[in-house]
Amino acid sequence: MAKESKNLQKVQDMLDGNYGGKIQSGYSSIQEHRKVGDTWTDSEGYEWEQKDGYQVKKGGSMPAMGMFNHQCKDCGKNCSPKMAKPWDRDVFKADGRCYYCQMDYEIDLKADKPIRWFAYRRLKDLINMESLEKDMIQWVDEMEKSRDKNPFDEKVANALANEEVSLQLNKVTNKLV
Repeated sequence: MAKESKNLQKVQDMLDGNYGGKIQSGYSSIQEHRKVGDTWTDSEGYEWEQKDGYQVKKGGSMPAMGMFNHQCKDCGKNCSPKMAKPWDRDVFKADGRCYYCQMDYEIDLKADKPIRWFAYRRLKDLINMESLEKDMIQWVDEMEKSRDKNPFDEKVANALANEEVSLQLNKVTNKLV
């Protein structure tokens, strides 16, 4: 009975999205026989190599695929946050190249095709402007919300108005108060 409730709890966790482990949905008794030196890629993107009596996972701890692919388009350098210099990471986020490859790309583009380089830079500037515009719109919306929450205090306005009136009276009568 205890085993059944444990299994039911696991199924309930899976349905709720709280289950942390891998979910196996089937089993195949067919096992591939690999020779020493064979390499293959599993379903999760990891590359493996068969050694004499054991298997070795090649590469780093994360597969180079999907959102974790940090390979430079031109030189293939790894621009991942753990491996690359800060300037390589920043340029990679924007352009998909390491710093020096991006410099070479822009220099070659400017030398060979200046109009195309101008269009490329203009496009980058427009993308930056769109981002700034979104930030400004968000800032204006936040300011409007804060004004709705805390409208202008009439006490301050009345105090300023009264001070201005007393200053004008002093100018007319030439008396200091």
